[in-house]
Amino acid sequence: MYAGPSHRHVDGLRVVSRGAVVALVCLASGAVPHAVDAASDEHAFTIVSLPDTQYYAARHPEILDAQADWIVREHASRGLAFVVHEGDIVDSDDPTQWRRASSSLRKLDGVVPYVLASGNHDYARSGDHITRRTRMGAFFEESRLGGAPCDAPTFEPGRIENSCRILETPAGPWLVLSLEFGPRDAVLAWADALARRYQALPAIVLTHAYLASDDTRYDHRARHDQLWSPYRYLPGVNDGEEIWQKLVVKNDNIRFVLCGHDLGDGIGRLTSVRPDGTKVHQLLANYQMGALGGAGYLRLMEFLPGRRRVRVRTYSPYLDRFKTDPDNDFSLDY
Repeated sequence: MYAGPSHRHVDGLRVVSRGAVVALVCLASGAVPHAVDAASDEHAFTIVSLPDTQYYAARHPEILDAQADWIVREHASRGLAFVVHEGDIVDSDDPTQWRRASSSLRKLDGVVPYVLASGNHDYARSGDHITRRTRMGAFFEESRLGGAPCDAPTFEPGRIENSCRILETPAGPWLVLSLEFGPRDAVLAWADALARRYQALPAIVLTHAYLASDDTRYDHRARHDQLWSPYRYLPGVNDGEEIWQKLVVKNDNIRFVLCGHDLGDGIGRLTSVRPDGTKVHQLLANYQMGALGGAGYLRLMEFLPGRRRVRVRTYSPYLDRFKTDPDNDFSLDY
């Protein structure tokens, strides 16, 4: 029986102990963080994270258009360095939905580099389960993504579900490793080799299913109560805890893991400390269960490299509105 992790509180943080792993989870303070003063840091930049857009591709293409149009319009003035998509680009592996998503995101081509993750809805179904077949590569060629490819830019030639890109920011390049939904062991070995190869670069792991909305990683061994585990969809997968153990904990240049997928309240945050004392922030965002399939809310990760600090804000270009609660507007040291 899963008894749950132990908890204690230290200086405004909830300290969660689980075996040898200690995690620090920020508590909501009820206060809205101060605005990032980008003018004080000449190397400031912003990364845009797109949570699940599946309902926009299926029913509200105007919302994905609004997100893309805003990114293009604001990229220079706001220092938008690159965009990452957390998966479930479409609601089903249907050409019409892929065409809509491709048309919207094509606006970014040659303007802002972007990297895509594959979600479970991006794959073709086989009965009650999904397959590894997808039209993703047919509608998003590798050449569209921008940035510089790594030594092994994709796990499989011609398939971008697992991709590695080096993306420039004013503070220097970042490595982005995009992993398929429920990545296979061979994929994690490929990603581990690249993380080691580019150990000098700060890195982001981008994958669809990793963190649950109760601020814990998916863990099929210890948490049989967790809904939407990758193990419910496919054989031969790795869940969040396994990605942590096989990839993230072993590479201290990985600073962030970004994911979507979990329905719950669609928000999760976990800061874990490796045995060597380095830490990694793991962030879940998925607004698809809200009005209009998410109403266009995306994440803005505003970096101040001089302070080694990032402010995470949640904004909808479609509504021109921010979410200002502490789960959607917060700052982290990295």
